[in-house]
Amino acid sequence: MHLKVYEPSTRFPPISLSGTECRLNCLHCSRAYLRGMQPAKTEDDLLATLHKLKAEGAIGVLLSGGSTQEGGILNLRERVETIRQAKAETGLIINLHPGLIDDATARALAGVIDVASLEIPSPATIRDVFRLDATVEAYIETYDSLCDVGIPVVPHVSIYNGDEDRLLAALAPSTGRPEPEAIVVIVFTPTRNTPMGEAEPATPESVGNVVARIRDSFPDTEVALGCMRPRTRELRVALELAALDGGIARIELPTRQTLAVAQERGYEIIHFDACCALPAALEQGARSQKPRAE
Repeated sequence: MHLKVYEPSTRFPPISLSGTECRLNCLHCSRAYLRGMQPAKTEDDLLATLHKLKAEGAIGVLLSGGSTQEGGILNLRERVETIRQAKAETGLIINLHPGLIDDATARALAGVIDVASLEIPSPATIRDVFRLDATVEAYIETYDSLCDVGIPVVPHVSIYNGDEDRLLAALAPSTGRPEPEAIVVIVFTPTRNTPMGEAEPATPESVGNVVARIRDSFPDTEVALGCMRPRTRELRVALELAALDGGIARIELPTRQTLAVAQERGYEIIHFDACCALPAALEQGARSQKPRAE
């Protein structure tokens, strides 16, 4: 029995293809999370940034950015060839946060992207939080387009308004889709200086219940608790322990308290310097190089 722990830090940083620019300005974010990413808006900036990271010991990056008005990632289509060049020259693992993409873009990214972290939001989230004119089916179409060209997709399910069952049903093996290697659970996080900064976060009970339902519906899938979740000390620990009770196999940036409880329960802790969506085939090179005192 093991628990995989992910700590991206400097070896697997997030890169924004749009800097702090975003056309949607979703109510939960208002570009706050973009400010925590390294900007790489131009082709030259992107190449230089990835080469610099490789020289400094990085093993991979999360490519993300602000959204287009249609729900895609700004500058992604325009940077496909640059991403391909950077991949060939650096060998970095590339985890793409794609948003909505079309078949042509998916085909262009085949053989370049190692894994796609695709959030599949609920209708209420799309309408009321993203304020986007799109459907859940459009996200499922993106999921299928990426899978069809051989890009592993790790669905991200957000715990916010109770629509998780509908989202999971769309991905269930009964639909004929292959069971994903991992599903990441992310938890709505009230963020200061955003329109939703005072909203109520999800409860630990809801997190544990969703994790358990995913485990029941996808028995061959590793469930992860992702980095997007409330960080206030008491709630953070309670959420992590509820997820552990629910049956997670992966967790990003856990507290020492959670790790101590896991060890008491007999888990072997395995550390990776990467995002929690990392495919198992790439784990060997992502094992943490830092000494541990657990």
